Amino acid sequence: MASITGMLAYAVPMSCTSSSRPRASSPASPGGGGGGWMGVECSSRPQKKATAHHMKTRPKKTQPWDVKRKGPTAYPPLPVLPPDWTLVPEQEQAAAKEVEEAPATAAE
Repeated sequence: MASITGMLAYAVPMSCTSSSRPRASSPASPGGGGGGWMGVECSSRPQKKATAHHMKTRPKKTQPWDVKRKGPTAYPPLPVLPPDWTLVPEQEQAAAKEVEEAPATAAE
């Protein structure tokens, strides 16, 4: 019964059936006894599935200024950011130290 979602299952006792003679057990009665028969009744107010419900109840544009509104603004792409760390060869580091030390000795 778990696979029948949104439906009600009910068993009708033998006294409620219109036939006066006893019936043979049917595959619908799992006990094998000659009880009643199983019936399936569909829901009178079935619920919408999730996507159908969201599509039906989504906000809709009703105001004229909102209906004429365009989509999101397309801005030009941003420039590439400079790297956080830059590797400097040892030769350039030695040259940079010499340049820093030269004015310091000249000022003294």
